[in-house]
Amino acid sequence: MAYELARDVAGRRLDTVVVPTSRADLLAGIGRGFRELAAAGLIAREPRLVAAEPVAAALRHPDRADQERTRVAAGPTVAFSPGEEWPCRQGLDALWRSGGTAVAVDDEAISAEHRRLAAEGLLLEPSSAVGVAVARAEARRSGALVVAIGTATGLKGLVG
Repeated sequence: MAYELARDVAGRRLDTVVVPTSRADLLAGIGRGFRELAAAGLIAREPRLVAAEPVAAALRHPDRADQERTRVAAGPTVAFSPGEEWPCRQGLDALWRSGGTAVAVDDEAISAEHRRLAAEGLLLEPSSAVGVAVARAEARRSGALVVAIGTATGLKGLVG
């Protein structure tokens, strides 16, 4: 994903990549890809990574030790995919290396973003809407180029 993003935004400075997060293994892989691209001189700098999580966010603690020890009690949420109790160490490392953070989004905001995306013709599952909601806020705040990763189609939730 990092390679594709670098190709797709070539010539523009990609400031932030927002990833819907459960264990943070996808976030870790994207971070590694950007590190490889930077080391090879193919991008000027790695973008900041942001983990987008449902309300009970494990990664959003500012203290690294707290992040490592946090256990999230899974509860009901419209974003049914993110649901791990423990983030992976590689995901935490990717956040730390990129100067990133985690942002929690509640069900009301997730549902509103899900409906907004559907009205625009983009049917994503609510878990992907978590990332888009965070990316919209980041882009408004920074004015920079922010990309949200969509991890699943909304068709998943329509079946059965």
